[in-house]
Amino acid sequence: MVNNILKVVFALVAILLAYLLYESVAGEMRYRAEVEKVEGQVINKLEKIREAELAYKDRFGKFTDNYDTLINFINTGKLLITVEYGDKDDTTTVYRQEIVEVSIKDSMFKNFVVDSIMFVPPADTAKFTLLATTIVQGNVEVPVFQVTDPYPFDKQRRNPNHPKPPLQVGSITEATYSGNWK
Repeated sequence: MVNNILKVVFALVAILLAYLLYESVAGEMRYRAEVEKVEGQVINKLEKIREAELAYKDRFGKFTDNYDTLINFINTGKLLITVEYGDKDDTTTVYRQEIVEVSIKDSMFKNFVVDSIMFVPPADTAKFTLLATTIVQGNVEVPVFQVTDPYPFDKQRRNPNHPKPPLQVGSITEATYSGNWK
């Protein structure tokens, strides 16, 4: 009788331990999938900020560290686009170029809520850290910018000693406009 009770207890304990083991692995997999989804949203926003900053630099020769200035530029700014007609290598056609102004918002930020560009997904309550300055590189003064996620969703990116730093695009220490997720 006692032997049968012990068998049932051990079977229940084994089932419980198996479930806890499964749940720990499955929980980590769900967490990684959620991290990937949220970081995809963050990367999308960082890429949009980079596009806006590069357009701003093309127009003014420098980057901005002010979101109000950047949003106003996106909403009201114009890009100069060179449109080419014909083929300049083909002598049988007429070739000409035309410079056209197009709205930044309509061309680069169509179907994007510009006023939310500064907010970190998914909660959209924290703001990305935006820095802009100039550095000297190779005896040339170069404008640079950096946008960083101040509150990474991934717990590993929050640890300053971990090799995966918070998501960021650009750098204020070197002339690069790429993201650190690549």
